[in-house]
Amino acid sequence: MKLIKRINKSSIGQKILGFFIFVITKFIFYSIRWNCLDLNNKNLIFKSKKTYIFCCWHNKLFLGPHFLPKHLTHNVLISGHSDALVTVILLKLLKLKIVFGSSMKGGTKAFLKLVKSIREGECVSITPDGPRGPREKVKEGIIKLAQVTGAPIIPLVWNTEKYKILDSWDKFVIPYPFSKGSYIFGKAIFIERKLSENQFEAKKQKVENTLKKLTLLSEKKYK
Repeated sequence: MKLIKRINKSSIGQKILGFFIFVITKFIFYSIRWNCLDLNNKNLIFKSKKTYIFCCWHNKLFLGPHFLPKHLTHNVLISGHSDALVTVILLKLLKLKIVFGSSMKGGTKAFLKLVKSIREGECVSITPDGPRGPREKVKEGIIKLAQVTGAPIIPLVWNTEKYKILDSWDKFVIPYPFSKGSYIFGKAIFIERKLSENQFEAKKQKVENTLKKLTLLSEKKYK
């Protein structure tokens, strides 16, 4: 672990780590025997050229980007933390665009970039509980983005039969290769432009509850 931290301090080290993680995640993703729990809804999304706001919990970032429909252009929101620079290399190798920002730093500038991307016909991908939690609690940013742009929110959940949970704030999940896995894209959630404070909170809770419900559905497959 100390060696990884030492490598991560240099730009060359970050590039090496990013490429290594890209190879590992791609290998694991394609080695797993996946089962889609809602093929009809997935097909609707994958055959569409509409703009979407995809979201998955922060602890499922390890494979999350690999599920995104490749015929669409994606903008991924990540923090500017040094560890995120490794993630940048990974995401670029996956041909995804990067937008830096978080609720703690560069939030307004990042938000405007995401709005612009959607209005240009591109998609956005967000971890609604990132970058530092609380775990599995949806923040208001994703709701505001959907409210301003009119783009629907698409929850994304995956789970595998065998995995390791890291001792991190989000309980980050690393699946084992050659395992069985399931995934599901939730139904589109639209956010009306004009909402009262209570209605806004209700929409935020709806996105959170949907992600949790889909997570339980995917986990039941292997219990």
